[in-house]
Amino acid sequence: MKTKKYIPLLPLLIAITLLILVITYFILPSKYTHKIDKDTILATPSSPNQTFNLTTIKGEQFQVDLTLNHIKIEKMSKKIVFLKIFGWDCHYCKKEIKELVNLKKELGDAFEVVAIESQRHSLEENEQLSKEYGINYHIIMGEKFQRLFGYLIEHYDWSGVIPLTIVLGENGKILAFETGYKSYSLSELLKTSIIKGEKND
Repeated sequence: MKTKKYIPLLPLLIAITLLILVITYFILPSKYTHKIDKDTILATPSSPNQTFNLTTIKGEQFQVDLTLNHIKIEKMSKKIVFLKIFGWDCHYCKKEIKELVNLKKELGDAFEVVAIESQRHSLEENEQLSKEYGINYHIIMGEKFQRLFGYLIEHYDWSGVIPLTIVLGENGKILAFETGYKSYSLSELLKTSIIKGEKND
């Protein structure tokens, strides 16, 4: 009597899992894995003390002073600030927008969001998308701020992954530096950062 040959299940399952992971990484749309191309940013060594002038799509201007562990934004030194780097073509960046809008509505003048758009959309596109998503916070066109991105890569070891959320406390003290989309909400990140800031005072 002939015995039936069975294919071991464990190696087969491992092979299928690896195949799915490869397909997911290389074939799924890039909107799920957005990352700034660091090779396009000039990697010239820079001083840890830098100043940048940001202009919003509405024409408002802010001076930003960067030192190690601090990013101080003019007129916002007494507020909690989310400094964001995002992209309109980034799926997970757009998932955060509704919560950012709601946080700004709830917290009012005590809270600010400064979001730098990193995917080189035009002024008209930024204005149109801001209106479409009901944006109630500051949007900056990022095309002119490659040097700022380079600074974050050099001095904060940023990988280039977006969304990037930098939580700033009083006088621009960095309370959190979070890359990518997280399982926890931005509200939870805000609460945790405030508690951390109070403990360190």
